[in-house]
Amino acid sequence: MSVFWQSVLAVLAAVGFYSILHEIYDWIAAYMLRREGTAELTLYGDGCDAAAEQWIRAAVHVRRQFLPGLSIIFVETGSGKGQNVAKHLAARQDIMYLE
Repeated sequence: MSVFWQSVLAVLAAVGFYSILHEIYDWIAAYMLRREGTAELTLYGDGCDAAAEQWIRAAVHVRRQFLPGLSIIFVETGSGKGQNVAKHLAARQDIMYLE
C-alpha cells in the first residue's frame, strides 16, 4: 500500500474515532442535564428597558437550544409604567412575570 493510501486511511480512521467520541459525549451530557431535574432562571430588571427584552430573548434561546425544561421567571424591579415590553414577551414565551 502506498503512502498516499495509508494517509487517507489514517485520516478516515481519525474522523471516525472523533465522531464516535463526540456522540458518546453528547449522550452523557444529555443524560446529566436531564438527570438532575429542571432548571430555573430568574431575571431581575425594568420591563420598560431595552436590555430586559434582550435578556428574555437570550433566555428563550438558551431554553430552546440547551435546556428544554428551563423555567424562566422575570421579576419587575422598575415602575412597570409605559411600554412594558418584558410583560408582553413573557406572556408570549411562557415566562412567569412577577411585578
